[in-house]
Amino acid sequence: MPFAYYARLTRRQQAVYRKSDEVTEIRLEQPADLHPRVEALQAALRSEDRAATQEASRAVIRGLCEAMGLPPVQVEVLAARPHARWGELHGLYVNARGKPPKVQLWMRTAKQKRVVAFRTYLRTLLHEVGHHVDYTGLRLPESYHTEGFYKRESSLFHQLVEPVSLERRTAMPTMEEYAKQPVAARMKRLARTGDELAAAIKGRDEAVLARRPDAKNWAAKECVCHLRDTEEMFMARFNQIMAMDNPKLSFDPATPDRWAAERQYLRHDVQEALAHFRKRRAESLAFLETLTPEQWKRGATHATRGLMTIDDFVTLIAWHDDNHLDQLRRALEGRA
Repeated sequence: MPFAYYARLTRRQQAVYRKSDEVTEIRLEQPADLHPRVEALQAALRSEDRAATQEASRAVIRGLCEAMGLPPVQVEVLAARPHARWGELHGLYVNARGKPPKVQLWMRTAKQKRVVAFRTYLRTLLHEVGHHVDYTGLRLPESYHTEGFYKRESSLFHQLVEPVSLERRTAMPTMEEYAKQPVAARMKRLARTGDELAAAIKGRDEAVLARRPDAKNWAAKECVCHLRDTEEMFMARFNQIMAMDNPKLSFDPATPDRWAAERQYLRHDVQEALAHFRKRRAESLAFLETLTPEQWKRGATHATRGLMTIDDFVTLIAWHDDNHLDQLRRALEGRA
């Protein structure tokens, strides 16, 4: 099914959209040949060296273009992401007439200036390469975000990262992939988060649970506390949406880190935090199960994400759970 904006396109544009949507996979003949370049990119990003990250990004994209028979594309890696009311810009593909195509990537978040997680950075890189594929490989006059586009991006991602190093992360759907899942599937994902948290921290001593992998990234205990507190926030959002027509929702990207510091997450009992999360998640699921189809469509205007329905929030929560479970597991391994 086309995304909602399809209806606003002209008939010519809709034809381009459908053509893009038909192509769901890009198969590389020798993806293993690119694995060393991807590993080098991960190491460069971890070093927080912009020049090294730019050179490693260029090597990955150059290898991809050669593997797919595409013309070269310029690559520039910049520091902190641009930020505006609509959110943060992660990457940009520029295909101006008379100029060589160019990919721009940002390696740090806008507000906290943290280095972007490797998985997110690689996804962004492949997303922008996807636009290059549309224009120079598929020869499309426009590059639209179709379901086929996101599937092509995912097919490249899963070929470029060694299955052994991916482990659980290969199974992590993107926001777009979660949005296409039926409500029942997303509800099941939300229902198992408590058990996954419990399994991840089982048998871990306090020193490991409270150990931050570096000065900027949270410890496992802080991840649990964050999920507990944001669950309360999500339920408050739901109540507001049900009580008002299209309420305006504020959002401050600095809030999670401020809560971690002000509420002293590192001093909390992790099992108690997990118990509170389970209780709040059960309340959220019980509320969602009472909604009618029309109530699932009720929404609010989010400060950075725009109009979001309750259905959209469930998608966000599912992705949010995955993101912080992955962060928690990396923290337990001492990795940022």
